Amino acid sequence: MESATILVDSAYSKWRPRCVYWSPSTGDLLVGMCKESLSTGKVTRYDQSGQPTHTIQCDNSRLELYREPHYITENNNGDVVVSDYAAVVVTGRGGRHRFTYSGHQSESALRPCGICTDALSHILVCDVTTKTVQMLNRDGHFLSFLLTNTQENGIPWSLSYDVNTHRLWVGSRYNNKVCVYRYIDRQGTLTRDDTHVPHNDAFSSFKPA
Repeated sequence: MESATILVDSAYSKWRPRCVYWSPSTGDLLVGMCKESLSTGKVTRYDQSGQPTHTIQCDNSRLELYREPHYITENNNGDVVVSDYAAVVVTGRGGRHRFTYSGHQSESALRPCGICTDALSHILVCDVTTKTVQMLNRDGHFLSFLLTNTQENGIPWSLSYDVNTHRLWVGSRYNNKVCVYRYIDRQGTLTRDDTHVPHNDAFSSFKPA
């Protein structure tokens, strides 16, 4: 039996792990953590041997970037993309702060949860406030509402993008459903350039028994 490597032991640390992501490009493990009593967070990168190699916590002005990391992923250019308490925070691979997205200006304050990126380097994030999945470009500019609240979707809560089939898996809160969505064709282009709304024959869902 292979031995386990303990990266963070909550019994001996004030930091609480909240989210993890394994990078297929580097083999590193990214761990989002927070100190709940202080409402502060950080992201630590661990190499394949389990050793910490880098921690992202502050921007260039020494201001803290995170409050409570919920979900974490990586974009195609190596950017570290974090769904934080009330914003999407993006840094470069080395930790330099690139931008913070706090929501579309015409909507209420962002309450992000599930997050992922796609083959075109878009950032997709679930927003609890608007009950939508929002699409941003790699530089944090809002592009569209990819999914909106419907009886089928419920409240979008978690996301996973399949790079092989170009399908987006969306987990919903409360209704116990996972919806499968396609908005990029097999040639790697958006199926529709205006609203990015799926055609009926490209959308399916299942409800676990």
